[in-house]
Amino acid sequence: MKNNADPVGTLSIGNVVTTGTTLYKSNFKRYLQVSLRATAWVVAIVAASVGFLFVGVALYGITKSWLLSIPVILGWVAVTFYFLAKYSTDRAVICRLAYQELADAPETVQDATRQLLPRMWGFLRLSWLVSLYLFLVALISYIGLAIVISILIAILTYGLNLGTGNIAVSFAIGLLVVVLILLWFALLIRYYAYWFVAELPLAIESTTSANFSISRSRQLSAIAANKVAAIIAVAFLVTAPINLLGNVPSFIGQIMTTSQSGPFANPSTQAIASLLMLGGFFLGLLAELIVMPFWQVIKAIVYYDLRNRREGSDLNI
Repeated sequence: MKNNADPVGTLSIGNVVTTGTTLYKSNFKRYLQVSLRATAWVVAIVAASVGFLFVGVALYGITKSWLLSIPVILGWVAVTFYFLAKYSTDRAVICRLAYQELADAPETVQDATRQLLPRMWGFLRLSWLVSLYLFLVALISYIGLAIVISILIAILTYGLNLGTGNIAVSFAIGLLVVVLILLWFALLIRYYAYWFVAELPLAIESTTSANFSISRSRQLSAIAANKVAAIIAVAFLVTAPINLLGNVPSFIGQIMTTSQSGPFANPSTQAIASLLMLGGFFLGLLAELIVMPFWQVIKAIVYYDLRNRREGSDLNI
């Protein structure tokens, strides 16, 4: 089917966020159905981990040997890989559903799932590769950031003989560190922009290769990487309040747990901290349930626009 209209318009923050919000609202039930399924795989991973841990400890208690735990560990790894692959595939299903809506060739959840299930392991490999690339970029740039900050502090305090006791110098150093950290985050987002739509080629095009899908994402995103990075930053700010639902209780619980003195040392406080972290976990799942489809829709819109820009709006679907 051909689509000569461009529902997104130019690739701008306003157009993408507006189109994404509209598409998300109009297809909320369908996206929520897939998001529930994806979130269930996350819960299954946690449940399987607890179950395999219980079995491993029970076997050790009976045999007093850790050798029997090897099959348990291998079983846990296999089950976890399978659940992660299913989770990655369901995320891609939402991307495909959103893209097909934009291309005026809508699919049902069942049809989209049937199309992508044969590529399940490809989606898992793709998510690992993108995570690995981002980790390496973050690690290398973080080391560089630490070196730069150390050099600048040394120059200000020792090279210029200003000393750290000076309030103005301390303020300048703190401000400089904040600016450098913000620049570091901007750098990470800029690199992530190249891989932001990596799921889409594997979900939409005929390829079954995770490596090709990542290369395709970089190829398409290169023409508008700064705009894609800006869209990612704004989408993050839009979804941040929902993500805080789970992060705040968990953070408070961790602070209470790690405190070694004062009123936080008693058992009742530790119990409250545990409840806070458990509640934070479930609230985090709820946030993921709501936010994840929105991010996948944004990816589909960006991919649709990038593909139109490079290959023309008269796409054959």
